Amino acid sequence: MVIDDEEWDERPRGPNIDSLSKLSSAAGPLLRTIAVIFAILIMFSVAFGSIFVSVGAGEVGVKFNQFGGVQADELGEGLHIVPPWVSVTKYSVQSQVYTMSSRADEGDVVGDDRIYTLTKEGLTLGLDLSIRYRLISSEASEVHQKLGTGYSEKILRPTIKSVIREVVSGHTAMEVYGQERELVAAEMQTQLEERLNEDGFVVEEVLLRKVELPERVADAIEQKLQADQEAQRMIFVKQKEELEAERKMIEAGGIANSTIIQARGEAESLRILNEEIKKNPDLIRYKYIQMLGGQEIQTMIVPSGQGIILDAGSK
Repeated sequence: MVIDDEEWDERPRGPNIDSLSKLSSAAGPLLRTIAVIFAILIMFSVAFGSIFVSVGAGEVGVKFNQFGGVQADELGEGLHIVPPWVSVTKYSVQSQVYTMSSRADEGDVVGDDRIYTLTKEGLTLGLDLSIRYRLISSEASEVHQKLGTGYSEKILRPTIKSVIREVVSGHTAMEVYGQERELVAAEMQTQLEERLNEDGFVVEEVLLRKVELPERVADAIEQKLQADQEAQRMIFVKQKEELEAERKMIEAGGIANSTIIQARGEAESLRILNEEIKKNPDLIRYKYIQMLGGQEIQTMIVPSGQGIILDAGSK
């Protein structure tokens, strides 16, 4: 069968051209809309800042809406998209250390920044200390609203000074300087925790690193500590000697008891032997022979009337 050119042209050729045309016509407006949206976002980003915010590990983001102020919902770690009119301030929620030291290059404030405080007896101490703390992530928005990024100088520093001086004023210089230093530091941590928790912070540790005393007092305390150590050593020596004496008494008592027991045993043995001799008089001769056993005897004198025990003429 022969098909002419007109019939051939009328046959279907591949995909439906009308369907492709309809798809293209429908996708065109959608792509144009997406392009316009991106163009608007880029314009806003250029005008107001980036809409993409990345919050790093150990951080929290606080949002500030230009039309509504600080927002209560913080941003967690990761990438976020925020409206152009919202700015984000990042705060660390990791452990941080605030140090107040006598060394100029060590503390948060340059220069001699130790805390000078009075003890219970009125002596002046210089304290070097470090406070380990962290911001509570759920309280970051409130901290941002009330204190801002300079919270360490606005709330941490004055609170630390106040609490340290209050705690030290209830203790003697010997307690702060000596073996009770850790207990004093624990008391400081407890009170700081109570005060700063209300402001959105957790106090993890208080390190009382150095206690500087007046030279005269330091010498006196050092001598007292040495005397206390010597007294403790003497007590130990005395206890050791007492234990040794007690051991010897116990040992002597054991020997005495052993002697008594042995003597009682021998006495009981003699009593039983005497009773047996009374029952059987010949037993004494038998015991006598036993005693002489193995000895070279040529002449033996025996009591009269006991009969002949050994044959003197036998060889």
